[in-house]
Amino acid sequence: MNEVSCKAFEVLLAPLKRKGITTVDVVVGTQVPPELIEDRKARIDWSDYVAIMRNVRPHFTDEEYIEIGRSYMRSPGVKFAFVIARLLFTPLDIYRWFSKPRKGVGNQMFTCIVPEHRELSPYEIQLDLTLPDTYEVCWDFFLISSGNMEELPRLFGLPRARLELTRLSRGARMEITIPSGKPPFFARAWRFLARPFVGRAAAKELQEAHETLVDRYAELESAQMKLDRQATQLRTAHAVNELVQRDLDIDKMLQTIATALVEQAGFEWAEIRLVGDENEPAQTASHGAATHEAPLLRTLEARGGERVGELATAPRADADRVEREALLDFLTPTLGIALENAMFRSGLERLVDRRTTELTTARDELAGTVKKLEEARGAREKFFANVSHEFRTPLTIILLAVGDALRRAGEAIDPRAKESLESVNGSARKLLRLVDELLLLAAGEEHKLAMRSEATNLSALVDGVVSAWRPAAEAAGLELSSEVARAVGASVDPVALERITTNLVSNAIKYTPRGGRVCVELVDETDAIRLSVLDTGIGISKELAGRLFGRFERGADVQRTTAGTGIGLSLVKQLVEAHGGMVKAVGRDGGGTEMRVLLPAERRVDSAVADAPVLQLGDHVARTFAAKPLPPIALPEGISQGTILIAEDDVLLAEMIAGVLSDEYTVRVAYDGEAALELARKHPPQMLITDVDMPKMNGLELAKRFRETSKDKLAPILILSALQSAATRVTGLDAGAVDYVTKPFDPVELKARVHAQFRMRDLAVRLHRAEQLSTLGILTSGLAHELRNPANGVVNAIGPLRELLPPEVKDGGVGALLDVIEECARQLDTLSRQLLGFRDPGTKLEMRPIAASKLARSALSICQSALSGVETRVSIPTDVTVTCAPPMVLQVLTNLLENAAHAAGAGGWVSLAVTVGEDTMAFEVSDSGPGVPPELRQSIFEPFFTTKPPGVGTGLGLPLARDIVVKHRGTLELRDRSGRHAFVIALPRTSSDDAPSRT
Repeated sequence: MNEVSCKAFEVLLAPLKRKGITTVDVVVGTQVPPELIEDRKARIDWSDYVAIMRNVRPHFTDEEYIEIGRSYMRSPGVKFAFVIARLLFTPLDIYRWFSKPRKGVGNQMFTCIVPEHRELSPYEIQLDLTLPDTYEVCWDFFLISSGNMEELPRLFGLPRARLELTRLSRGARMEITIPSGKPPFFARAWRFLARPFVGRAAAKELQEAHETLVDRYAELESAQMKLDRQATQLRTAHAVNELVQRDLDIDKMLQTIATALVEQAGFEWAEIRLVGDENEPAQTASHGAATHEAPLLRTLEARGGERVGELATAPRADADRVEREALLDFLTPTLGIALENAMFRSGLERLVDRRTTELTTARDELAGTVKKLEEARGAREKFFANVSHEFRTPLTIILLAVGDALRRAGEAIDPRAKESLESVNGSARKLLRLVDELLLLAAGEEHKLAMRSEATNLSALVDGVVSAWRPAAEAAGLELSSEVARAVGASVDPVALERITTNLVSNAIKYTPRGGRVCVELVDETDAIRLSVLDTGIGISKELAGRLFGRFERGADVQRTTAGTGIGLSLVKQLVEAHGGMVKAVGRDGGGTEMRVLLPAERRVDSAVADAPVLQLGDHVARTFAAKPLPPIALPEGISQGTILIAEDDVLLAEMIAGVLSDEYTVRVAYDGEAALELARKHPPQMLITDVDMPKMNGLELAKRFRETSKDKLAPILILSALQSAATRVTGLDAGAVDYVTKPFDPVELKARVHAQFRMRDLAVRLHRAEQLSTLGILTSGLAHELRNPANGVVNAIGPLRELLPPEVKDGGVGALLDVIEECARQLDTLSRQLLGFRDPGTKLEMRPIAASKLARSALSICQSALSGVETRVSIPTDVTVTCAPPMVLQVLTNLLENAAHAAGAGGWVSLAVTVGEDTMAFEVSDSGPGVPPELRQSIFEPFFTTKPPGVGTGLGLPLARDIVVKHRGTLELRDRSGRHAFVIALPRTSSDDAPSRT
C-alpha cells in the first residue's frame, strides 16, 4: 500500500496548469484529495495513481509524456544530486543506481515496480520494469520513465541516450545505448561555473530530505512505542483472562482477579468489590502490599452498561502511571464481562435449585391425578373402541347387506320398502365413491398419485360409460348421445379414465335442464387424443372457468339449485395431469359448456393390442394409484438430528411417516419385520418405529430382537399401531418399547413424541459419556503408571548389557539394535511420565521445538508394520518446526496413521502432509478408504467407540489424541477434502508457554 510518492506529480503539475487543468480535475472519480498530490512528502496507492493518470491521459500525447520525463531530469532537485555523482560515477553507474531493486532511486518513488537490468556492453544496457500480477499496467508511467532514461546522460554533459521502448505482458523493456566520450568543452565550462549554484540547491534539498527523515523517524518511533504498549496489554489481558476463566465460583474468581492484577499485570495492590443488593451482600477481594501509591479507580460494567462492581489498583512507585492507566482501561471491560458471566452462572444455579423444588412439588401434585387420568383414558378408549376409523369396512357391509336383502326378498318385498333399500344402497355407494375421491385427492395433493397404465381400447371404454349413464339421462329428461371414433387405443389407466369420463358425464347430466342434450365425443386428432363432454346447460362464465377445477369450487347459481361436494372436477384435473394431459372448461356459442380433455399423442397405441376394459362403476378405486417406492434413505436438508428406522407394511403410511420425520431426521424404511431387523444390523438406528401386524415378523418380536441385537442400547422403540387394546400396549412395553401411538394419529403429536424420546436419549448419552470420560482418565493414568516401571527397567539394563558384550559384537548389528531398544524405552518412559500428569490441569507439558519432518519420520517408522502393503504419500517441508511435547504429538500421529492404514487396506494409499499458516502448522492424514459415514462423524471422538472388529480396537485412540492436541492449544478435526476425509492436527507454531517474556 502507498506505493507511489507524490513527488512523481511534480513534473505534471506545471504542464497541466499551462493547459488549464486543475488538480481537482485530475482526481475526479478517486478518493485522493486534490491537495495531497501537491504534497511532496505524501504517498498514495498504485491503484489511485493509475486512476489519476487515466484522467490525465486525454491532455497529453506519447511524445509529450516522454518530454515530461526528460524535463524531470533537468529539474534543480535532480541536478544537485549529480554534482557529487558526476565526480564519482559514470553514466552506467547511475543507470545501475536507478534500477537497483528496493534500494534504487526508482523504487524509492515507486515501490511496486520490479526493476531488472542486464549490461550488454559498457555502453549498452537492457532495463525491464514490471509490475506484480495483481497490479494494473499503466503505459503512461513507462513513457515518462523512458524520457528519464533518455535524458540521464545529459546530466554528465553528454548527448541523450538512444532508447527503444517495447511492451511486456506486465510492463515494458528499455534497450538503452549510452553515448561514449567526454562532454564538450562548453558543457564542462558551464558545469564548472554553475557548480556553486547547483551546490546551494543540493544543500537545500539535502536539508529538506533530512527534515523529512527526522519527521518520519519520530513517527516510526511513536508507532513502535504504541505497538509495544499494545503488545504488553494483550499479553497481560490474555494471562489474566486465562486465570479468571479457570474459576467458576464467584468468590474464587474475585480473589483470582485481585491476585492476577498484582502478580500478572504488575500492580502493587488491587481490590475488587461487587455491587450488593438486598438478597446478596457486597463481596470484596484484595491482594498486594498494604501501603501503596494513590489507587486508580475504575467502574466494572456488564454488557448492557449496568454497574456490577468497582476496581481499585495501585501502580508501583517506579511505574509509568499513564501506561498503567491505559492497561487498566484495556482490562476493565474484560473483567466486567467475566464477572457478569460468573454472576449469571451463580444466579442460574440458584434458579435451577428453585426450579427443581418447584418441579418436585408439581410432580407430587400430578401424581395425585394419575387415577383420574387413568379413568378418563379408559373412558376414551372404550368410546373409540366402538367407533372404527376404517370408513370402507362399514360401507362395504352396508352394500353387501342391502344387496343380500333385495336378492332374498325378490318380489315379496313391497315397493316402498324396496325403494328405501335402493336409496340406502345408492347413498352408501355415493358415500363410498366420495371416500375414494377424497383418498385420491389426498394422494394427489401429497404427490403420491401414480397411474397403472396399460393398452386400453378407449372407444369401448367411452361407449361403456355412455351406455351406463343413458338410463339416468333418460330419467332426467335428457338426450345422451356419443360420437366416438372407432379403434382408438391408448396407454392409460383404464379405471382412472372411467373415473374421468364418469365425472364429466355426471356433471353434465346434473347441470343440464330437462329437455336438453348431452354429447360425448372421442376424437383421435393429430397432436392429441380429445375427449369432450358437451351439454346445453346453463353455460359457464370466464371467471368460473378459471377456478372450476379447484377443490370445492362451484358456481353461485349452481350452489343454490344442485347438491354437490365440488371435488369431482378437482379429481378429474389430477387424474388427467397424472397422464400428462390437460383439461379445461369452454363456453359454447348459443349456451352450454364443453369439458375438454386432451391426452398426449405419445400415449396412442395400436387398437389391435388394446383390450376393452371391464368397468366397475362406483366400486372401490383405491387401486387407481400405487405407492411410489421409497428411497433407501431419506435425509433432511439441514443437519440430521438422529437416525430413525421405520417398520410398516403399508407402503403409503410408511411414506407418510417418513415424510413427516425426514424434515429433521435421517429415515430408513422397511416393509416387514425381517427386513427391518436386517437394516438395523447393517445401519444401527438411534430410534425404531414399528407397526404390530406385519408379514414375516410382527412388531412385538421385532422390538425384542432389536433390543437384543442393537449396539445402541439407548435407542428408544416406539410402536405405531391401529390395535388399541390394553393387552397389546402392555405386551409392546414388555418387548422393550418406550411409547405406544395408535392409528389414526396426528403428525404433530408423532413428531412431539419423537422429539421427547430423542431428548431422553440425549440425556442418557450425556450421562454415559461422563462415566466414560471418568473411566478414560483412570485408565490412562493407570496404564501410564504400569508402562513406566518396565520402561525404566529396560533403560537401566541396557548400559550393563552393552558393557558385557564383546567389542566385535558391540560394533556389529547388535549394538545398533541396543540403541533402538534404548531409544524406544526412553520414549516410553517420557510418554508415560507425561500421561501421568496429563489429567492434572496444573501440569505443563515438556515443550521444545522440533522439526515437523523428524516427527513424521518417527511416526512412519513406528507404523512400518501397519503400513506394509500400503502406498505412503509424504509431503513435508524440511524447514518447518513446531514447539510441542514430541512424544505426545508422536503418539497422536502414530494413532492416526495406523487408523488410516487399517481403512485403506492392502493396495490402498495413506497420505501424510504438513501445511503452514501464519501462526499455525497442521499435520493432515488422509487415506483411500471409504471415509466416515455421516451418522458416525459425531461419535468417532467418543471414548470406547470403534468401528473395528472386537479385539482390534479399544475406542480410546481418537479421544486420547484429541485431548493431547487440545492440551497443546490446538485442534483435531475431521475435514472434507474433495469427496474424501482427512484428520487435521492444527498446532500453534510457538507455544505461549515458551514464548520469551517482554518487559
